[in-house]
Amino acid sequence: MQEKLLKNIAIAMALVLIACVSFFFVAERASSTQSNMATIKSLDDKAETVLKLTATATLASIGISAIPDDTATPIADKLTDFVEYFLLILCVLYAEKYLLTLLGAAAFKWLIPIACVLGIVSLFWKPHITRRLATKLAVFGLAIFLTIPLSINVSDKIYESYQGSINETISVTEDFTEETAPLTEASDKNIISTILKTISETASGLSEKASRILNRYVEALAVMIVTSCIIPILILVFFIWLIKMVTGIDLSDRFPRMPGGPKPPKLKEGENKA
Repeated sequence: MQEKLLKNIAIAMALVLIACVSFFFVAERASSTQSNMATIKSLDDKAETVLKLTATATLASIGISAIPDDTATPIADKLTDFVEYFLLILCVLYAEKYLLTLLGAAAFKWLIPIACVLGIVSLFWKPHITRRLATKLAVFGLAIFLTIPLSINVSDKIYESYQGSINETISVTEDFTEETAPLTEASDKNIISTILKTISETASGLSEKASRILNRYVEALAVMIVTSCIIPILILVFFIWLIKMVTGIDLSDRFPRMPGGPKPPKLKEGENKA
């Protein structure tokens, strides 16, 4: 009996030490911008690229709209639609940047220390309930802390493969905007015809260029959506699965049943709810 008590006291002291280290040292490091400098730089670089794509797409749309005979107007409209998607991606990137430090503080300043306190309580009172809850909090805290850094690390591997293509898209679009800039200021058909002769282009030739630019933006948008939105979601789903496997938490049970979905089975008379 005394041996078990001494063992519990030793475990409790270890948990107190872990809680103090987490609260006073790890939390400050995990939530500081200096410790997350590489991840923040990656997010800033992607945000800068999205801003460039947004600006060039907007200017290219104006230039495409100025092509005579309205042959490329649908392309201009589609590029304008892309601007909205790029702004949405930009919001996601900024959200990840600010959540990076907030989730680190939440994990190591609150969830881990609370988990340690519950672990200490489990040594002396209702071990099955409190120990299970302590494990859930600890794993959940580590999961939310690792989600963003891990997802950024994975997405960077994919982004690096397409970064050259995206930069080329921006460069080609800037050249096209500069080429069509005189058309946006012209109002007379004779002036437009003179400008087209000066730049050695026809309306159909410019439309073909605009079509190729649109294809480039489709690829750039797909890359940014995958690296900035889909991969973080997949990493989060992975951690949800990991939490379920380690702690038995099924987060899907926390959501309401979808309309038309299967109804929960009715209990037979005399049965109790689990």
